[in-house]
Amino acid sequence: MEAITYRQVQPADNPTLKFLVQDGLKSNGLAIPGTAYFDPNLDDLCGYYMSLPGKRNYFVAVNPEGRVVGGCGVDVFEGLDNTAELQKLYVAPDCHGHGIATHLIAMVEEEARRLGYDRIYIETHSNLQDALRLYEKLGYTSIERPTYAVHETMDSFLIKELG
Repeated sequence: MEAITYRQVQPADNPTLKFLVQDGLKSNGLAIPGTAYFDPNLDDLCGYYMSLPGKRNYFVAVNPEGRVVGGCGVDVFEGLDNTAELQKLYVAPDCHGHGIATHLIAMVEEEARRLGYDRIYIETHSNLQDALRLYEKLGYTSIERPTYAVHETMDSFLIKELG
């Protein structure tokens, strides 16, 4: 695969990101209420993530032709003190296996550190086995469902100390 570039989200990325999120969930049987599939911010992810620059951010992966092929965000997680949440990590199916998700996660972790968070939290689903394996490989550990979990359908919760 040719060189992928990474940058902060831009307004023109919104339609592609919405498609990547919804397609990724749909292909894993998660186009259901209680997931990000119906997130009202999907129409303007750029606006959402840029609205609180000291608390959240979103990064995209772009192929040499200029197509957005992945994205991942960081936001404050209100359920735990000084904790960020890794959100909406999706990579186009034709780009799986090339390290894009790993690179996006590293970017989000670095941004979370820069923003002053101590740890990073993830809500995901057991249907997303590849994602769960990747998170585990990158040092995330499973925790019990926090009381403030946002997406009620999610059944896997992980955390990592940022140190």
